[in-house]
Amino acid sequence: MPHRVEQLHRAGLKATGPRLMILEAIGNHLHHPTVEDIYTSLIHDHPSLSRSTVYETLDVFIRNGLCRRVTGAGDRMRVDGTPQDHDHAVCQSCGDIFDIDRQVFPLPSPPAQLPNGLQVKGLRLEYEVICSACREPAEG
Repeated sequence: MPHRVEQLHRAGLKATGPRLMILEAIGNHLHHPTVEDIYTSLIHDHPSLSRSTVYETLDVFIRNGLCRRVTGAGDRMRVDGTPQDHDHAVCQSCGDIFDIDRQVFPLPSPPAQLPNGLQVKGLRLEYEVICSACREPAEG
């Protein structure tokens, strides 16, 4: 947990109980959890936790760079706690999201600015895929 306290402090945030447990829950999920995934993983041990606290805390984390919002199949918000720069592949069948390492598949450098005075802050790529688990039954 000291590592999580340090993460929060580096982001300029106080290390409150809810922030620590939500940050830990994000780190414990191997895939990109939804708010419901995080809430469900914590509610048994923390019955006073509310979904709105999870939503609000994730919003603070996203604004401060501790995690990022991930789009995927469906309309549920998912978060990604992986700090290094990477992209995603989203299975168009089951909705699972996979990390794609930019060291393996690098992207071109984005322009500094786009038309209409839009300043580019970053570039992310989302691959639309069919994962091996969904592909196997169709191939069998």
